Amino acid sequence: MTKDFFYQRSVLMVALFAGMVMISWPSTPLRAETMFVTDMLQLELYATAEMTGMPLRKLKSGDRLEILESSGRTAHVQLESGESGWVKSLYLQTDEPARTRINKLEDTNASLEKSVTRLRAQLGDQQDRVAELETVRDDTDSQAAAEAEELKRLRIENTDMEESLTAYSSSVPLGWVAAFLVLILAGGFAAGWYWFDTRSRARHGGYRIY
Repeated sequence: MTKDFFYQRSVLMVALFAGMVMISWPSTPLRAETMFVTDMLQLELYATAEMTGMPLRKLKSGDRLEILESSGRTAHVQLESGESGWVKSLYLQTDEPARTRINKLEDTNASLEKSVTRLRAQLGDQQDRVAELETVRDDTDSQAAAEAEELKRLRIENTDMEESLTAYSSSVPLGWVAAFLVLILAGGFAAGWYWFDTRSRARHGGYRIY
């Protein structure tokens, strides 16, 4: 026998021993670890590690679960609902699947778009209200300006009337006013005397008796 034969035999024995150790190695409980069902897959959950019979339920991609125990290609897991069972560990991964993340991002984006639409509607309502208030303000300013202009015109007319009255009063001489008053008094006296004389003559047959 050559050295190569003994070397190959030794390597084969070591490999067989390692394989037997791995096969006979008992199931070891693990610390609960969060895992996810891999992307684009429906994974069946069984009641036993042999995974025989009807599955308890089907898990879809992105379902969150905790590993309670791992045994070779199977894992004892617990769902968020509290239900537990056995699945094939080959189809579990530590990172959340890309499709699940995309779905969440799409849901978040849709929610943000709704919020943006609502905020735009509120902004439009506020802008309409501002425009309405500005119109009311402009109308009020115009009315106030018109009233101020009317008040200014009335003040000017009042001043003109006062000046005209002053000018008219100062344009009539005081002597003329006195003469006019004397004429009025004389005319009144003459009219009174004529009336008295006419009544007296009528009583006495046309004769004046004083």
